[in-house]
Amino acid sequence: MPRESTLPDPAAALREWARVTAADGVLLLFHPSGRAERAARHGRSLDPDDLLAEDNLRRALGTTGWHLEEYEDAAGHFLARAVPRG
Repeated sequence: MPRESTLPDPAAALREWARVTAADGVLLLFHPSGRAERAARHGRSLDPDDLLAEDNLRRALGTTGWHLEEYEDAAGHFLARAVPRG
């Protein structure tokens, strides 16, 4: 999991959100700037170990009960849309 996170245990949070989300529910992760813009603003480069990198996020979601359906890491926003794995 990530080195930096506002969640002390992102995997536990994702598992709990999957547990309490209805079968037809959706998990949306959104930020009004993309990963590269946020990294540059903080004076660092993109970290390949970042949880929000597509492969890492897909893996983290998949192991905690989610299926990543949409992923956008654009200059103007970050969006990930996942649904409970059935």
